[in-house]
Amino acid sequence: MGKKGLIFFFAVSVLAIALFSASSGCEASFRFYIGDREVDLAASLVVNGNILIPISVFEQYMGAEAEVSLDSGELKLVFPMYTITGQIGTSKVLVNGEEQIMGAAPQLRHGEIMVPLRFIVDLLGLRLNTDTRQAILYVILTEEMADWIASRDQSGSVGLQLPGFPEPDFSELPDTPVLKEIVFMGGPRSRVFIDVQGFTAFHSFLLTNPDRMVIDLPGVELDGPIPTQEINDSIVKRIRGDRFDEQTIRIVFELNRATDYQINRWPDGGLEVEFNYQMGSVGYYRDEEQTPRIWFEANEQPMFRVQLLPSPMRLVLDFQYTTLLDGAREIPVGDSTLRAIRVSQNSPSVTRIVLDLEGPMIPVQVEEINGRYEIILFEGTEEEYQALLAQKAPEPEEPEVVLPVEREIDDSLPLAHRMIVVDPGHGGSDPGTIGSVLGVFEKDVVLPISLELGRLLEENGAVVVFTRSDDRYVSHFDRAPIANAVNAEVLISIHANSYEGTAAKGVETLYNPLYLENFRFAEVIQRELVNYIGAVNRGVRPRTDLHVLNNANMPAALVEVGFVSHPEEEAMLNDPDYQKRIAEGLLMGIINFFRDYR
Repeated sequence: MGKKGLIFFFAVSVLAIALFSASSGCEASFRFYIGDREVDLAASLVVNGNILIPISVFEQYMGAEAEVSLDSGELKLVFPMYTITGQIGTSKVLVNGEEQIMGAAPQLRHGEIMVPLRFIVDLLGLRLNTDTRQAILYVILTEEMADWIASRDQSGSVGLQLPGFPEPDFSELPDTPVLKEIVFMGGPRSRVFIDVQGFTAFHSFLLTNPDRMVIDLPGVELDGPIPTQEINDSIVKRIRGDRFDEQTIRIVFELNRATDYQINRWPDGGLEVEFNYQMGSVGYYRDEEQTPRIWFEANEQPMFRVQLLPSPMRLVLDFQYTTLLDGAREIPVGDSTLRAIRVSQNSPSVTRIVLDLEGPMIPVQVEEINGRYEIILFEGTEEEYQALLAQKAPEPEEPEVVLPVEREIDDSLPLAHRMIVVDPGHGGSDPGTIGSVLGVFEKDVVLPISLELGRLLEENGAVVVFTRSDDRYVSHFDRAPIANAVNAEVLISIHANSYEGTAAKGVETLYNPLYLENFRFAEVIQRELVNYIGAVNRGVRPRTDLHVLNNANMPAALVEVGFVSHPEEEAMLNDPDYQKRIAEGLLMGIINFFRDYR
């Protein structure tokens, strides 16, 4: 699969929580936490994938000042840095006097004015997490927000213990946590796994002169000395650690420059550190066909959220988990549609590019060209672009679904009765990408991998449906509908990668970021496959432009199992023994996904 794709436009990017129905106006049923306090949620609502909760919750649990009028439908919500004013029934609100658009309009329900939770969380720079197994939704506060809420909370109430995300099972781990090793996993975000056997608290902070990130682990024992690791990648120079005092182990990451980071717990113990993507220069030009393009330099393409704001008209691109290397700047353009570009570090983990427009413009595609990323822009509205796509789209046909023969299944098998759809990419008249030395077709690599994976899945009790089981053409519009038609529990699409030149190699897994379960599925598949076959870990990447991922009604992932453009990987991918090992690695990922999340 090549390196370019279509980016569908979202007026406001919204995370659709996998726990809840996306139908209009249905009640949601879940436990809800803000920080370490469980919220007494009298009412909730799901509208078009947006969870709406009473405005009074933000007043009671987040220290906001709320003013509402049930007669006029006006609302006002005041946080330390933001004042939001709006009206029931309209998604347009004013944030500090500037017009923005919520994912769903505020509504009146059971005498309460309900507002979209995700909009507030994103505005405040907080995190919204879920545990689908226990039907728990919770907001993770920053330290600053937690301190501010505490200063305004006069109730004296004691917070409840916050469930984990996902809730770790430490029942079989030692009472005293032990640091086993520190594993540098690499990738564009310089991922590091801190293997702690047992649950541990941690405290992290950044230092400068020189730039370092420090993690302190209190109450942790050492399994042995911590060897210094010379990394010297684009972000991390060196990792070292030792006992800081009798109670604390200190791990130090020496950095090439200060950058933000995230630390996540693994379900079975341990901590994963991910540093930000690094973004450099930004520019603009029109290509030979006069199509406008924004380009930027980065060590990998980060996910970005899109907002088109009126009065004055601006296109806002918020690049997630990204550090801007060269500081804030304004780039005058003077184009007929685009006046200027402003680039800044909007928050520690968000780089913001603002396009000052003369008329509507939306991003529709991203290409990787000559080591930089180019966002192709469409001069018009989302509706105009969708109408253009509809004119070009082929007439949909009912996909052919071949159901497996019924058989007896041992209920004790790890995947007993799980309905799984395996999608071998391309096929028939569509060869996919073609190898650089042997001329291997992508379609001929992924089919035997998929068939072997299907056999292994069935051995472990699964019911397997293939989108194709021989060398035939299947439209990419039909692959997700096949999975939907059989009510599959997961969909895995198998592809091989390609890139200009012969240097790129490794495994990466793509997912649609609108659903948390997609990310979880992709993460598990990527981790298990890379570890099993010993491939270069290119990480998981969000994509919103792939039909097979966008239209699936279940967790879905597209796995690029290697590069046919790399001479060594092309030969390996053509080897039946290596194909079987890939299938075995994918099987482990699927089994672990169902074990951990279903």
